[in-house]
Amino acid sequence: MIRTIKNSKGFTLIELVMVIVILAILAAVAVPRFIDLQGDARVSTAKGVAGAISGAANILHAQYILNNTTYMLGTTEGVAADTAVLFNANISGATVSGAPGGLLIGAGSGLITITVGNTPYTMTYTADATTLGPRFQYNF
Repeated sequence: MIRTIKNSKGFTLIELVMVIVILAILAAVAVPRFIDLQGDARVSTAKGVAGAISGAANILHAQYILNNTTYMLGTTEGVAADTAVLFNANISGATVSGAPGGLLIGAGSGLITITVGNTPYTMTYTADATTLGPRFQYNF
């Protein structure tokens, strides 16, 4: 005669294995999504900085139209040294540089590089003396 235990507590080995398999499947699906979030965060940071630069350039262009004065991107005090254009931008987590150094509002064009982490993102800047204002083309 086989004796049965009426108040057995705990999990069987099959139940434990099934839980481990389900957790492994969930981890295999979720891990790549979390890894990709870092790249998305870098792009979002670069787009935010680019939007701020674009907005500042549009404000400076309005000053250019009103005062008929050439302003450099990064200053509202009139023409400054080339190093004051974008090289001294104080942005947490990102560095900004422009080439050529003097990105003038009202004339010229150049390339702005926004570096987040070790990843560079570039945008092309074009301005002319018309009322169209500065134009930016994001290359990312």
